[in-house]
Amino acid sequence: MSLKPTRKEAKRRLIGAVSELAPGMTKKFNLSNGKYNLEGMLLNYQGSLYAYVNRCPHIGLSLDWVDNQFFSIDGRYLMCANHGATFEPATGECIWGPCVGVGLQSVPLEIEADKVFVQWSDRDDQD
Repeated sequence: MSLKPTRKEAKRRLIGAVSELAPGMTKKFNLSNGKYNLEGMLLNYQGSLYAYVNRCPHIGLSLDWVDNQFFSIDGRYLMCANHGATFEPATGECIWGPCVGVGLQSVPLEIEADKVFVQWSDRDDQD
């Protein structure tokens, strides 16, 4: 009997600390499923942490306005620098722009004490 994880199991990875992200702050991190490397974004919105793949569902490009800046000027929404798509930070749902009704791909988080971990599948069939 093998104790090695199967290819479809999620891997847990440390990406940061709760204390490094004040409300309105973001941090990028890398994800890999063995076949593809993707960039993720961790954000603190109104005191709660959320994580998404840093990719607009409209055309697949990074969302950043400037490196690691995802929030609108008033800090209320996430915005795509390419076409101005606007997303709800707590759900990732696009509420304005070319991808209305579609959402960002969320990345499951686990928080233990001050440590923030992501769960990311090692499957090579992720979009």
